[in-house]
Formats: sequence, structure tokens, C-alpha cells
Amino acid sequence: MTFHYDVLRILYINQIIIGVLGNAFLIFLYSFKLNVGQKTKPTTLVLIHLLFTNIIFLLFRGIPKTFEVWSLKYLVHYTASKIISYLQRVARGLSLCSFCLLSAFQAITISPSSPRWVGLKARVPNSVLPCCLLCWICNLLMDIVVPMYGIGPSNTTYTKESWQIGFSALDLYATKTLIFLIWKFVYDNAFVSFMAMTSGYMIFVLYRHHQKMQNIQVTSLSHRSSPEAQATKTILLLVGTFVIFNLTSSIFMIYMTFSKVTSPILLNISAFLSLCFPTVSPFILLSRDTQITRSYRIY
Repeated sequence: MTFHYDVLRILYINQIIIGVLGNAFLIFLYSFKLNVGQKTKPTTLVLIHLLFTNIIFLLFRGIPKTFEVWSLKYLVHYTASKIISYLQRVARGLSLCSFCLLSAFQAITISPSSPRWVGLKARVPNSVLPCCLLCWICNLLMDIVVPMYGIGPSNTTYTKESWQIGFSALDLYATKTLIFLIWKFVYDNAFVSFMAMTSGYMIFVLYRHHQKMQNIQVTSLSHRSSPEAQATKTILLLVGTFVIFNLTSSIFMIYMTFSKVTSPILLNISAFLSLCFPTVSPFILLSRDTQITRSYRIY
């Protein structure tokens, strides 16, 4: 058990430091591109929004876990514990919404230039900020039940009768909690289904484009992927990484919720996996954004 906590102490600290710095650095790069008037895609603003939510989640999820595994004494008020859990849930929901926006906007961008898509493509740049604002409103309202009905850390043991949500928990047998869980399940799966449809559409468009290119005799230079295709592949890679880490983390949480014993090891593994995507996502973007790489090679 001592070795287990020694490893977690190092991992959590590295996750927070590397993740926050990586996300903040990429926000700076994207913001710099906007300020200097470089031509940017509508998805750039959504990526900034995603990176910002990553920082929120790393701070409000990672720091409490770091204090816990380091056995550091910290005073968290009953109300503050609910607020921290609330922000954790909101940040996670915002990440899911950000991916839906990324998938939707990119699917519209790479869609064929037919008359039915032209008007929709023209409205995309002006729709980014309102959509991001709508995501905040929806998630702030959706998880308001957490601070309202959460059980504080001082009077819960996190048994199978409660659902752990960070510092606090919800009573699984309360009617209001069951309604919230059902509605949250429907809400999240609606976004996941939408993200799956848009991702499938993007894969279809890329596959059809690839088939066309194979049937055309062109030079090797023309075979290079277009910027739109590269951006689409990057978004699909991000979506896949997000789904893998969060699905694995959720499996551990579901198992512990409906099992008789809550394992501290499984709980820490689930928390670690939930922090993996906010940590690695900025480096995925940096490694695949050739525009940023070329720009800063020149400087």
C-alpha cells in the first residue's frame, strides 16, 4: 500500500504540473494567432474552450487527490466541498460538450460544397461563441443538484448506498438522486451519440476523399493530406482518446458504486485515468498542428 501511494504521489503531481502548463501554453499559442490576425478556423475557439476546461478539471480534481495521497492536512468547509465537486462535474460536462462542438463544426467544414451546406458553413464562425456560452449554461444548470443535495465529507462513508462525486456523495436511494442519475445518463448519452454520428460522418468523408484520390493519377505532392483532412484526423484522435480514458474511468466508478466494498486502489486508478486526457490532449494537438510548428520554426 505504501508503494501504491508513493507512485500515485508522483503521478498526480506530474499530471497537474505538466497538464496545466501544457494547456496554458497551447491557449497562449492559439490566442497569439488570434491577436496577430492570422487566419484561424472556427474550431480554434472551441479548442481554446476545451483547453480551459481541462485546466479547471485538473485543478479541482487533481489538487484534492494530490492532498489526499500525500496525507496533507487541509480544511475544506462543508459548502466548499460541494462547490469543488460541482466544478468537477461541470468541467467534465464541458469537455464532452466541447468535443461535440468540435466534431460538429469540423464535419460542416469538410462537408461537400453543395448548396445546402454553403449557408450552414457561412454561419459557423458566428455560432462558436454562442454555442460555448450555451454549453456553460446547460452544464451549470445540469449539475446544480450536486451542491443542493450532496452529502458532505464529514458525514458520509461512501458505501454502496452513495455515489461518490469528488469531495461529496449523493444518496442513491433518494428519489431526487435517482431522477438526476437517469436524466444525467440521458443527457450525457445524447451528446455521446451526437459525437459518434458526427465522427462517423467525418470518417466517411475522409474515406470517400481517399477513394477519389486513388482513382486520380496525380503527383506525389498532391497526395499529401489537405489541412482540413489533417485537422479532422486530429479531432478524431482527440475524440478517441477522450472516450477511452473516460470510459475506462467510468467503468471503475460504476463497479464501485454497485459493489459492496469501495476499493481505495480502484478509486485512485479511476481518478488518475480521468486526469489523463486533460494532461495529454495539449501535446496531441501540438504534435499534429503543423501550422503552429511551421510558424514557430520561423520565429
